[in-house]
Amino acid sequence: MTKYYYLDELTSNITDGKHGDCKNEVGSGYYFISVKDLEPYKIDYQNAREITKADFIDTHKRTKLDVGDILLANSGHTIGKILYVKQNPKVARTTFQKSVAIIKPDNELVIGRYLYYNLLANVQGLKRAAVGSAQPNLLLRDLRRFKVEVEIELETQKQIAKVLSDLDAKIEVNNKINQELEAMAKTLYDYWFVQFDFPDANGKPYKSSGGKMVFNEALKREIPEGWEVDKVSSCCQIIDCLHSKKSDYIYEHEDYYLLQLENIKQDNQLDVSKKYYVSKAEYERWTTRIEVEDGDLVITNAGRVAGLAQIPKNVKAGIGRNITAIRPVKINPTFLYYTFQGAEMERQIKLNTDTGSFFKSLNVRGIKELLLVRAPKHLEDKFEDISLKHRRQRELNSLQNQKLSELRDWLLPMLMNGQVTVGEVEQELGMIAEGNTKYESL
Repeated sequence: MTKYYYLDELTSNITDGKHGDCKNEVGSGYYFISVKDLEPYKIDYQNAREITKADFIDTHKRTKLDVGDILLANSGHTIGKILYVKQNPKVARTTFQKSVAIIKPDNELVIGRYLYYNLLANVQGLKRAAVGSAQPNLLLRDLRRFKVEVEIELETQKQIAKVLSDLDAKIEVNNKINQELEAMAKTLYDYWFVQFDFPDANGKPYKSSGGKMVFNEALKREIPEGWEVDKVSSCCQIIDCLHSKKSDYIYEHEDYYLLQLENIKQDNQLDVSKKYYVSKAEYERWTTRIEVEDGDLVITNAGRVAGLAQIPKNVKAGIGRNITAIRPVKINPTFLYYTFQGAEMERQIKLNTDTGSFFKSLNVRGIKELLLVRAPKHLEDKFEDISLKHRRQRELNSLQNQKLSELRDWLLPMLMNGQVTVGEVEQELGMIAEGNTKYESL
């Protein structure tokens, strides 16, 4: 049985963050969270601002954060970005800005995770409740009077929340595995191709064991003897996007879609869970220059300049506006991918980025001028053999996450409005709801 409630009837408090700023103090251990720090499954403490203890104490009086609270972005284009606060020792030392609202569920009326998923299923309604056009805001009074349809029985709420949170937990595990695999490959790349401690002929670290280094005039630094410096254009095809009006969104076939800036994630992974579909004719027009495929790099030219991702196996797509494709020809693709993530490449990209009146841009001409440090082929091949295995596992995990996300997003409204029951879902998912499934077949 379900019933409509105003949100403030289901909560002990709804408020927003500090109306003002705080003084920074790196290393204080007290955090001032903004919308950008709200990730899908956690608060990003790594990039969060640290503030003085005095400012934290002053702000904390208004915005005490607890495990089980719900954080909701309430301003601008991020309205509806939502996070359930999980156990973390840093939570007790965290406060937040006014662009974030805190919702404290009344646990006698509603299960916190259930309310989180309920709001997640109603994100579009939350956006519609905002006022203002240029800079929409979800006012506290409107948030408090936001209507939600809630299953009355707490036991049913728990069951629904468990099915959905088990799916999210598997996604989060895969994300952590991917982060670890990425870190392993980056560490090896850094050790061999930045610190130059690759195994020498005797199996010892080259530079640390006295391997000969020579000064390179182009890079203004030393590199190992016998290594070379090439332009990206000498070993890759660099293909610009079609500079044309954005095509209409038309779902015609699963294969006809264009990559957009939002498909290239901050962690350099490609997310194709949301595809911009076009007609077959438009797809053929947009892929006259290139249809990206396994191993190609895509890099953003404007907005978030130099956002990077590598095309995984079994993905083929067109590239939309403000994206350039880099196709490895005389270089191993995984080696190229990690080279583009290095500090040296980041330095060069900054030098080759045009700063205009309104925004920065990295054009094709600038990409062609980027320089690569090239090791002997046997060493690049050895790195490729090791790192490609990690990349393939990340791709499998990401594909699995895409399927799990699609399943969760389909189940979310169905469970909330009673179109399917928990029993029916568990029968379909087998042991997924029990949390100990092997997910390889999904």
